[in-house]
Amino acid sequence: MKCTCRTTKVKLTEAILKQMIVEEMNSDLLQEVAKGPQDLPEDVYVRVFEWLNRIIVMFTDKDGSQIFPVNADTDEDNPVYGDVSFYEEDPDERPCDGSSIIAVTEVADGWGPFLYDIAMEVATMRTNGLTSDRFVVSDEAADVWDFYSENRPDVKMHQLDNEYNDLTPQEDDNCGQSRARKDGDWEKSPLSKRYTKKMTVLDQIRNQLIWEL
Repeated sequence: MKCTCRTTKVKLTEAILKQMIVEEMNSDLLQEVAKGPQDLPEDVYVRVFEWLNRIIVMFTDKDGSQIFPVNADTDEDNPVYGDVSFYEEDPDERPCDGSSIIAVTEVADGWGPFLYDIAMEVATMRTNGLTSDRFVVSDEAADVWDFYSENRPDVKMHQLDNEYNDLTPQEDDNCGQSRARKDGDWEKSPLSKRYTKKMTVLDQIRNQLIWEL
């Protein structure tokens, strides 16, 4: 039988090629510098607790005291510090399919994905996963979410609808997509999803975990 199939040719312009190279470089760089449980110093702990209306995942010392960017005693930079916090309900009162919403993030270079992993595991345990801030996401944080969507088979991705039910008729998956729209087709943006993850990192750091939930 003679095949009558047509092959669609995509013109690889210089601009597209440059964008592909940049995206690949960013992915490789994130994977190279990202820290994991094996990199956590013995004297650094992760404290998980509730404060006001947020869940906080924070680097601390053994006593649970926050580690700041600069050591007050030596005036030297601390290589490990930071926290990730999230709301268990959308501050704008949209359902977001029951997902928690990132609130504030400040983390030392290389340690963002590690704290994000823990935050996602906690959010999966307590709610229906984790999604990004619905309005403001830094370039660095956007790279982490993009990496989750493209390179992390251990992380499950679930599409959220927008405020106008454009994807599904039900309203329980509606979520603000203001930031995702800045990426163009909002439903294709990693920031338009919620993410879930098994408790693998929490299991690995249980001896350096201060759990207060």
